[in-house]
Amino acid sequence: MSDKSKPDALDEILRGRAKPTPPRQPRPREPQAKFTYALQAWTAERRASGSFVAATVSNGDKSQWTGPFESIETACLAIARRHATEIADRHTRSIEHHKIKKTDPLFGLKPTTKLT
Repeated sequence: MSDKSKPDALDEILRGRAKPTPPRQPRPREPQAKFTYALQAWTAERRASGSFVAATVSNGDKSQWTGPFESIETACLAIARRHATEIADRHTRSIEHHKIKKTDPLFGLKPTTKLT
């Protein structure tokens, strides 16, 4: 057998190598299926004068306490109102960014927000 009839070792390596893949085309942007918002933690405190609430702080910052509330239930409602406002503000920014129309089910804001 001559050297010409034997496949070259480099040829064998190159034949076994996968062909380079073409660059991937960017996928079209899919519409948002949902929006998720993580909210701040809150601290509640019961004092002789009533219930107070404050956003939980770190790094040695000072808490901004609000109250007194008549009961812990009304203090929790105050937290819920702040959460609802925060969610509505974030959602407003999200739907403006994603250009979601009022007819889309994800629009979902009450007429009290600034987008009406």
